Amino acid sequence: MTDIQLSVHASEVVTLLGPNGAGKSTILKMLSGEIAPQQGSVSIFGAAHGREARRRIGLVLQEPSTDDLMTLRETLQLHGRLFGLSRGRLNQRCAEMLGSLGLEERADDRCETLSGGLRRRLDIARALLHEPDLLLLDEPTLALDPDSSATIWDTLHDRVSDGAAVVVCSNDTVEAEAHADRVVIVDDGRIVAEDTPANLTAGLLHDALELDWPESAERDVEEIERWEGVGAVVATAEQLFLTVENAAEVVPLLFQRFGSQISGIRIRESSLRDAWFRIVGRPLVDSQGGKE
Repeated sequence: MTDIQLSVHASEVVTLLGPNGAGKSTILKMLSGEIAPQQGSVSIFGAAHGREARRRIGLVLQEPSTDDLMTLRETLQLHGRLFGLSRGRLNQRCAEMLGSLGLEERADDRCETLSGGLRRRLDIARALLHEPDLLLLDEPTLALDPDSSATIWDTLHDRVSDGAAVVVCSNDTVEAEAHADRVVIVDDGRIVAEDTPANLTAGLLHDALELDWPESAERDVEEIERWEGVGAVVATAEQLFLTVENAAEVVPLLFQRFGSQISGIRIRESSLRDAWFRIVGRPLVDSQGGKE
């Protein structure tokens, strides 16, 4: 990793956006204190990383880390004791977190009985139990249903409103655009862009087109760029991505001029996904190996 400079502030959600292997999890591990940077330094709450900093951090890894033989309540109580919560405060916080994440009816069930979505809610409950000032989350809603994702984000935003900072690793542009105050685009071990979702998408036109076009040539791209109502155009080996003012006007022109070369087209409203195309120059690949 090179040239990583990142600051995170109270009451802020920062999303590290990039494909698997880009370096997002490494940044998270440095913030959590799991690994030390080979060069430079990490400062947490204005001081070097150490025991006191770790007590103020809540961490959610990508894979669930609960003990199948423990109940949900036992899981939270063990975590609370490790962080020094008094018995009364611990009982109160357990009840609050189980309730806010919709787990109260499962409190005395073993973790082995939980679905993937409920396990993730328990991971979030455990990370929030001791009221951390910094939350570090590695793809917290990966493969979850919309209800579970919404519940988790509602709970996280409650903590943010109380002053906590949140750092999320993700390759989900829709989620980043919906929830992040700031998006940090990470690619190949470098931060290549950093801004609010609104600023990152500000130069895009209203509609986005994805063309399956294996034989597109540089001259074709240059011609399309000159058309009225066409904005950013990015070509890859097999596809062409562009944003336009009005897809209904541009699509007929594309097929009139290049119809025999285009094997497929998808039309949608432009988004942070298209900002990624423009900045990085290729599609963002999700964790299953497909295009984001």
